[in-house]
Amino acid sequence: MSPSRVRQKLAAGETILTAKSCYAEPELVELIASAGFDAVWICLEHKRLDPAVVYSLIQACRLGGADALMRVKPANYTDVLWLLESGARGLMLPRVRHPDEVRAVIDAMKFHPAGRRGCDPIHADAALGRAPLADYLATANRETFLVVQIEEPEVLPHIDAIAALPGVDALFVGPGDLALGFGRPGAADDPEILRVVKEVAAACQRHGKRAGLPTTADQIAKYRALGCSWFNVISDYRCVSQGLKTAREAALAAVS
Repeated sequence: MSPSRVRQKLAAGETILTAKSCYAEPELVELIASAGFDAVWICLEHKRLDPAVVYSLIQACRLGGADALMRVKPANYTDVLWLLESGARGLMLPRVRHPDEVRAVIDAMKFHPAGRRGCDPIHADAALGRAPLADYLATANRETFLVVQIEEPEVLPHIDAIAALPGVDALFVGPGDLALGFGRPGAADDPEILRVVKEVAAACQRHGKRAGLPTTADQIAKYRALGCSWFNVISDYRCVSQGLKTAREAALAAVS
């Protein structure tokens, strides 16, 4: 397996840019991955996909040169294990309420001594069984990463504790669900959301982790000034929906 682009950016202190894929289409995922993003965010929280399709999406990320970042809420360790063995480099953990949830995922995704992950070294992340065992174990621990989403009001007292956990690489604010949890659906720009972003950024700075959130390109400067350095800036849905709207409006203007 090639080195993780996200891990390289983390080590170098560089800004991380990701794109979200909303559609289970491998060729589209490969197109996104090959566009130069560090990772493609693939959601298994709001999608229930055939495992063979998920494997093809992860493979498309590998072919395109970006990390596969899988958003998943695991019921047990097997929900994590096969994604990593298929070649996913990152896991995004949604709807976290307590640090114990995060500890369980770290245990599942990291080999001893960092965790308690089980070993079956014949899959994509082990060069299909060709990687020497010691190299595979070390590489898997070094090249995988965990992003914890901050999007539940119940998690707010635990932000610092989560940022302090070894094995956590980034905290990623979910403004939409957080606003929903505050009883203000759609108010992603609410001052209370901004307060959480600042708190997350401060905790990440204290513990050497990254803070991020979904945003548009014209908002990046605002959030960089607050201490964020991980941005999801586009999705295939947004590209398609905005492209259709723009094309239709341009065509109507041309024929009117």
